Amino acid sequence: MSMKAIADVEAAEAQARQLKADAAQKAKSAAAEAEAQGRKALEAARQRAAEELRTLNEKADGRIQAAAQALLRETEAQKDRLRTQGESRLDQAARQIAERIVNG
Repeated sequence: MSMKAIADVEAAEAQARQLKADAAQKAKSAAAEAEAQGRKALEAARQRAAEELRTLNEKADGRIQAAAQALLRETEAQKDRLRTQGESRLDQAARQIAERIVNG
């Protein structure tokens, strides 16, 4: 084999090694980029989920507050009805006691 043929084979082998190394580096870079993009997408999803959870909690708190206010109003109304009813019965009881004392 001539020296030129040997040199051509060695050059081709060197070029093949370089192409293989370049391809490996590109693959490594692409994998790192894909991983970075995946982490970025995951973080964005976490942030969206946290924001949605915050929104849902605020809505739930609003509904809870409204229900508590409605319950408070109903309780106050019931308390007022019972107080009025109790005062009416107290007046009636006082009249009956007075009648018994007077009528002996």
